Amino acid sequence: MKHPRLRTLALSVLALSALAGCGGGDGDSTTAPAPSPGVSGYPSSGTYGYTVKASGPTNALRHGLSLLHPAMPENEYVIETATSAITDTRLIVRGDVNAAQSTVANLQSHSLFYIFGGDVRSVRLQADGTQPRLQIRRSDTSTACRFLLSANDHAQPENSRFVVSTAGADGNCGTTDDRWAEVREGSGSTLILQPLAERPLDVSRDPITLAPRGWIYPREIQLWSGSTLALRASGSLALTQVLAATPHSALVGDGTRLSVFSFTGNTATETPLDAALTIGTNWRLIGFDADHFYVYDDDPTYVFTSPWRVLRISKVNPTAVSIGSGTGVISVASLGINVVYLTVFTANNNVLVRFPKTGGLRVESPYPIDIKPTVQTSAAGRHLKWEVSGVGSPNVNYRVDIIDEAGTPLQQWPTGAFPISMADANAENLGVSENRTRFLIANGFGARAFSNASLIGYDAATGTARTLGTLPAYGNDVVFATASGGPANFGAGFATRSSSGSYVEQDARVFSFDIGAADSLRTASRR
Repeated sequence: MKHPRLRTLALSVLALSALAGCGGGDGDSTTAPAPSPGVSGYPSSGTYGYTVKASGPTNALRHGLSLLHPAMPENEYVIETATSAITDTRLIVRGDVNAAQSTVANLQSHSLFYIFGGDVRSVRLQADGTQPRLQIRRSDTSTACRFLLSANDHAQPENSRFVVSTAGADGNCGTTDDRWAEVREGSGSTLILQPLAERPLDVSRDPITLAPRGWIYPREIQLWSGSTLALRASGSLALTQVLAATPHSALVGDGTRLSVFSFTGNTATETPLDAALTIGTNWRLIGFDADHFYVYDDDPTYVFTSPWRVLRISKVNPTAVSIGSGTGVISVASLGINVVYLTVFTANNNVLVRFPKTGGLRVESPYPIDIKPTVQTSAAGRHLKWEVSGVGSPNVNYRVDIIDEAGTPLQQWPTGAFPISMADANAENLGVSENRTRFLIANGFGARAFSNASLIGYDAATGTARTLGTLPAYGNDVVFATASGGPANFGAGFATRSSSGSYVEQDARVFSFDIGAADSLRTASRR
């Protein structure tokens, strides 16, 4: 069981996204009028953005799905009305594959897969002049729960596949009798949902083309061509986890040690790592760069005196080396360009730890128990440090600093700064774990949550912050908002008021923005 402090810190942040019981106020004014009926047309080219709109009681939310387009930002294209819950989404992107460099450039959204009331569905995001709602594909099931694995084929996105969890005999999601199924496109307007006898551990990609080719199972890779690639013989221990998989290698564990598999064509070569150093079942991935995987071992009992370790594991000629250790509970771990960041809870304080990826001298910044510091890294060496202070009190504050890897503040929002999301990357290197460089931040988060907060786009690649616009306000009511963007600059979001523990559906507003352009936020006025 988690220690109470972990639950308190987690719940204080989750409460902001739920805002349960926070609504109320008697204001009924809004900065965004209700959309008028009737959109003005359907764009013939370009790419839609999407937003999922929550409504209803925060303990039983329903969701709608809407698209927006940069050529006609005044239009909201409703795909699903809020009659059920959207429990998960996955974006499929297409781009220009450079197999020799393991990169994909010029990424564009292709389609959105989502689970609506237990049915896996998809909608194309490439505009073609037709009504997007008419292009919905359905699996016609009611048991799907969550996406577990995504196999995005960047060159041929229609060949992408997923693994989803499904409700078992008890009819509920998230219980011990959950099952699994593969989802892929079928003919016409259908999606094929094929039950699986065993849960796959990860995706296998072709090391030559980079295209996904099959699922990694505890003893073999089952290729979609129908053949298999053996990993472990029947008399040996089966794999229990895949911590990370790239087209050319995978870091795996079986409880007794970690190993690295190297892939060349249809050959898999295993290199077992030092058992004394890598024994255990509690390894968690921090990230990986072109040459190494980085993992930490954390005691699942969440005892403040528990030991933790961080290992660096080479991909070529695999070996494991300890680069950090200590005591406490690792709450968050992230990988920078040259450093590793940890948020560690101890009995007396919270500590932000930074040390080189090569090992060596580390820097520890202690904080009082009621302040939680975390670092979200980017691929550009400029990272977002978020401090939540006053945890457990009525006077919670949220501070954001953009820092470099020496810890120097480059940009600061000292009060009321709330990180909303990171935009998807517009180019991807499949050999590294972090490709994103753009943060979305709400500045002015206060007693009415996101009401009248400024939406900030920060580009870590250039070090540029832009105010994209102002989020809607609803008189004196608390406002909930979300926003997401990428892989291009176009982004979308929604906002609504929270009243008596519910998100008010009829007051929801959708908006769009250009992450690279100041004052670009536009609220849709036609539906």
